[in-house]
Amino acid sequence: MSKPIRVETDLVPSGLYGASDDWTGLTITRQLAGPLFVEGPGRTLRPGLLHHARRLDEKRWSLAPRPDARWSDGRPIHARDIARHIAAVARQAGPFAWLVSLIEQIRPTEADRLLLTTRRPVGNLPALLANPVFGPRHGDPAVSSGAYTMAEGPAGEIRLRATGPWPDVTYVLSCDAEHGQRLFDRNAVDVTCPTTFPVSRWAHRADYPELQVDDLDIAVALLPPDSMAARRKHAVAAAIDRRELSRRLHGALGPLDSFTGLWEPGRAIAPARAGHGLFPAAGRAPARLVFPDFSPNRETAHILAEQIADNTGLVLRPEAIDYRAYLTELHTTHREDFRLVLLASPWPDPAALLLPFTRRPADRLPGGPASGFADLVHRALAADDLRDRLALCARAEEILLATGEVCLFGRLRSAARLRVKNYVSPPSGWADLSVCELPHD
Repeated sequence: MSKPIRVETDLVPSGLYGASDDWTGLTITRQLAGPLFVEGPGRTLRPGLLHHARRLDEKRWSLAPRPDARWSDGRPIHARDIARHIAAVARQAGPFAWLVSLIEQIRPTEADRLLLTTRRPVGNLPALLANPVFGPRHGDPAVSSGAYTMAEGPAGEIRLRATGPWPDVTYVLSCDAEHGQRLFDRNAVDVTCPTTFPVSRWAHRADYPELQVDDLDIAVALLPPDSMAARRKHAVAAAIDRRELSRRLHGALGPLDSFTGLWEPGRAIAPARAGHGLFPAAGRAPARLVFPDFSPNRETAHILAEQIADNTGLVLRPEAIDYRAYLTELHTTHREDFRLVLLASPWPDPAALLLPFTRRPADRLPGGPASGFADLVHRALAADDLRDRLALCARAEEILLATGEVCLFGRLRSAARLRVKNYVSPPSGWADLSVCELPHD
């Protein structure tokens, strides 16, 4: 038997097969649960466990499992297995609840046919179903629908056993970014975590021939305190020099000032402007800027604080918070702090990053309940043509950004060091490790 591929990870997630509550957990779940549709490079989609998706009308779709879709124990995966799991995901609370809520009903009509009904028209349903949370789970944890099953391992490791003729995988926990790089340097891992390459080394990428850099559909944003006046929020947003920030981070973030900029990389970046008059110095106390404690957020937070102080006089004090606290407490405990947030697009469509904002209380919708923001986003969901979706999303985000509630400034880039062949990271970052190979000794 060939030796396993060893992958460095900065987190051993909880609830892999129950609740996917973090990005690292999703990357591992992607190995255990076969995706219904597979996202490839350039946001292309190809069949996964589902090989057929036909739109019947505005809200109904006919779906069919691949004829050779099998559980890891060899039994066929039926339509009812997929329907049962999607219904179970819909009952779970968590960060992807808003995504699941687009589905009103899914039921098997035959052993190999599903009828799925959405609550609103969705023109690109296969993109929505490319999310690994939809991959069917089996009642027996030892049986999976993906390329791997869980195996016993020591503390600080997650071991996956291959269900086919490809190498096993072992995830090895690192203490921090530098530790992960040391593990790679001494051949203890074959793949480093794609979000923990130390920012200090981004300036010397040419020194690392085994480095692969990929853009992720993860926007980085600053949320101002909830009670801050809109004109001050706009002044803070205008104080950020996105290109300078990206330069000082050596490309770990790509400059961005638009949600749909993820799909329009040539869009112009707004320059910084001064706003000292809105923030009088008398009696000013530092405001907290909280951020999840992993690279490159610490460096980003300090540069943001410096730029905002220079251009507005407002003093921010960066403060790291635990990743679990970031996931569970950010919008409650820290509502009156500045917050550095990562906005992940869980499916390859420009409407994905705007959709959560439509689920806010009506009186807090961008521009008020009559703004038309939610209607524009829902019309974008219904559009079959990508250009139409982009145009509608651009109009909706203009309304959102005009409120000052969120300031987009960067797109996360991942850097993984590799000793494997065939590693492909799609924009979601959910790479399929079963196609990777270790080089022959």
